[in-house]
Amino acid sequence: MTEAVVGPRMVDIDSETLFNGAAAAIATIAVLVYVLNVEIPYSPVTKYALAIVFLGGVFALTQRTDNHQLVLFGYAVILISAVAIFFDIVNTFELGNTATVLGLLVIAAAIFSLRSLLDEESQFLSGRRATFAFAVIVAVVAIVLLVDVASGGLAYELQTQSQVTFAGDRDYRDQARLGTVVVRNPTPLPERVDVPTYAACTVGNWSAFRPQPNPDAPPEEVRVDLHVDDGYNEHVFSFGGKSYPVLLHANVIASNETSVPVERTDSCPDTETGSPYIAVFETSGATPDYRAV
Repeated sequence: MTEAVVGPRMVDIDSETLFNGAAAAIATIAVLVYVLNVEIPYSPVTKYALAIVFLGGVFALTQRTDNHQLVLFGYAVILISAVAIFFDIVNTFELGNTATVLGLLVIAAAIFSLRSLLDEESQFLSGRRATFAFAVIVAVVAIVLLVDVASGGLAYELQTQSQVTFAGDRDYRDQARLGTVVVRNPTPLPERVDVPTYAACTVGNWSAFRPQPNPDAPPEEVRVDLHVDDGYNEHVFSFGGKSYPVLLHANVIASNETSVPVERTDSCPDTETGSPYIAVFETSGATPDYRAV
């Protein structure tokens, strides 16, 4: 009777498999959390580059070992993480469905083509070449990080109008253009827009502008609030720039068309006498609601 010849199994389900699989699963989860949920104060390119360093280290490990389990699990970590990075890039830069489909097709074709490069040990490179490749990746990413940190990120400039004009009875939801925030990117890397928090307050005597919806009740307080319409998940690409409107909300009443000066200050001046004007300044945290009584 002829005995069946059983080839070597790549993965044996034993304690070693358990620990290797657990390590691979934890590493994959760590990469997914980092890529999809962690925000760093640098360019998205730097964020992805740091993830690639880790994956490059995993790849180098798979090329230097003769353990088939580590090779298999290492490839799984790299492939799953690479797909997650791709989807995060699509979402970050809003590339759309067409780019998503084309990108996935390219990834699938690349994975299919890479099979032909595997040797008998299911590896692509010798351990020495893999280590050299990892060192090159680390050097390139270090340069990217250095450029990103040294460049200082985006530059913001608030350009306010000299005055704002009110006419008629304005609801607090009404908007008036108060100025523009200009964003410039002096770096070769795309940067995420994070406009500083600006606030506005009324200074001087605003009694003539206090609304009185109910004739039998005392006039209401004048409330002003400033809003920068900077959208969501905006990015400025290499050496580019963008501008965003600065809008003022105010519940004022003006019998005739009246213009009020706008001044840049370091904070909100605490005075309720003199000619009325609007002070605009940079603040931290949530934009406060300033009222003139």
